Amino acid sequence: MKNICAVIAARSGSKRVKNKNIRRFGKSSLLVRKIIQLKKIKILDDIYVNSNDNKILSIAKKNGAKIIKREKKYATNYVKINDVYVNVVKKVPSKHIFFVHITSPFVKTKSMEDAIKKYFKLNKKKYDCLASTSPVKKFLWFKNKAINYNPKKMPRSQDLPDFFYLNFAFNILTKKNILKYKNIIGKKIKPFHLDEIESFDIDNMEEFKLANLIENKIKI
Repeated sequence: MKNICAVIAARSGSKRVKNKNIRRFGKSSLLVRKIIQLKKIKILDDIYVNSNDNKILSIAKKNGAKIIKREKKYATNYVKINDVYVNVVKKVPSKHIFFVHITSPFVKTKSMEDAIKKYFKLNKKKYDCLASTSPVKKFLWFKNKAINYNPKKMPRSQDLPDFFYLNFAFNILTKKNILKYKNIIGKKIKPFHLDEIESFDIDNMEEFKLANLIENKIKI
């Protein structure tokens, strides 16, 4: 069994950005861009692409990734994402999984290398996974109530509590825990903060167009 492998889940059928994974992005596509980047990370034993789409799998294989064909039932909009996570990794022969989202095109190679090194140095009694995160220094409200500050004593934004959110650019944990929790996060997360550019995620056509406009100006 391998020690750590990168895994990319890339199904077809995106509703908001048609053919998002393989449509033209810069000089190639989001899929090819990410595979090429991951191949630079020497600590990774292999790169696996899981997809229901033969064209995606063919492109992945041509660019040096190993491929896993996803069963049709795990490529619908109705299946639970937790079940998809299990299906995506169950055939990957690796103890640790570096789960990567290709819709985060601006994550730096060095950030991913540093994250993997940090993961292997974690106190496993204190943390069971490492996840890319983004700090939130915003004035948050929910149901017409402030949740991270007192409006009567307005703090400076930099003095707000250290909230963060999972941006899912990458997650690192054991395959065993993905199967156990049916998730790509464990129960004790070690956050790995990315800046706003690296955290950028393509979720709709406007974001895809914006990312395409600036991709050649951002070195990864």
